[in-house]
Amino acid sequence: MDFQDGIDAIRCQMREQSIDLLLGFHDGGHFIEKPNAVMVLSGFKSIGGALVILSREEESLLIVTPSWDAARAAECSMSINALGADDMVNALTDYLSRHRVSPLAVGTAGLTSMPWAIEERVTALLRGEARAVDKMVFGAFRQKTADQIANARAAAQIAERGYERLLQIARPGRREDELAVELKHHMKTLGAEDNFLMLCAGPHNRAVQPSSGRRLEPGDIILAEITPSYRGQMAQICRTAVIGQASDSLRRGYELVVRSMMQGISAAKPGAIMADICRAIDSVLEAEGYGEYCHPPHIRRRGHGLGFGSNRPGDVSLDNDTTLEADMFFVMHPNQYLPETGYLLCGEPVLITADQPEILSERTASLTEIRL
Repeated sequence: MDFQDGIDAIRCQMREQSIDLLLGFHDGGHFIEKPNAVMVLSGFKSIGGALVILSREEESLLIVTPSWDAARAAECSMSINALGADDMVNALTDYLSRHRVSPLAVGTAGLTSMPWAIEERVTALLRGEARAVDKMVFGAFRQKTADQIANARAAAQIAERGYERLLQIARPGRREDELAVELKHHMKTLGAEDNFLMLCAGPHNRAVQPSSGRRLEPGDIILAEITPSYRGQMAQICRTAVIGQASDSLRRGYELVVRSMMQGISAAKPGAIMADICRAIDSVLEAEGYGEYCHPPHIRRRGHGLGFGSNRPGDVSLDNDTTLEADMFFVMHPNQYLPETGYLLCGEPVLITADQPEILSERTASLTEIRL
């Protein structure tokens, strides 16, 4: 599918549900799993609060704040008219005064994620009668467009180059936060405009955490969750490395976690249920006696969708009954705590195809030894 296919699908549902006007909001705060109605409806990644007004029949309008960002919006979203505003709600009020639309015929997406003051003003403007249609908007773009898939491939390559850089510079005495800054800078030079990075190290990690000022030591196990964004599409890899020689228990544990991930990837085909993929991963670990560690507080999910637009198909978890379709995209990561080794990371970006799932990374996760 392409961008226009998704917009056409939304407009078709608008007609079916008697919605004349769709308002898609975003607060400008971009997070790895946070769905973004503005990006879905316009392809524009805002730096402040933004709103897309999608008419059922006419041209749509993108309202951006601050007002001086309108030129960039017009350049990045050439298929939609862009308007700069210093007050989004005032701009919406002006639009509604010129287009007489009943609030009962208005749908909203992303409104509940806006700051309270803006949500309250919009709700009052629409007399509390507009309908929330988030599922409709994000569901229409549950499959990635050809451009998004191409950008996901580029993001996956950047992530791998970032991990290669980590292996080059991670040595005893270096601080975690120094490594994180260097990785982000390196990936930015490769084209990543954003990056969600979790990087920590220790002899027995309880979980992956944000970087601290702790200095690396021989024997440390480094956990890296690397998630660059390229042109608004994220891809994630999860990797584990050890400073020095890996113990036999660490090797065995990591091979088990990778095997569980590959079992999940093999099950990820069109028609499969996300919950069943999670069960496929868990079954490998349960068979080796780690069933206790396949549930909270040790683990809640085995992967998730990636932003910044629609984050469908959501979590790889036992409570997700989403059916996979071709061109869905998400990260598969068992990321398992084992009592012998601590927390271990392995994860790959996975694209669902009509036949077999495709791993977008060039090299799948393997335990890496950083020789001293």
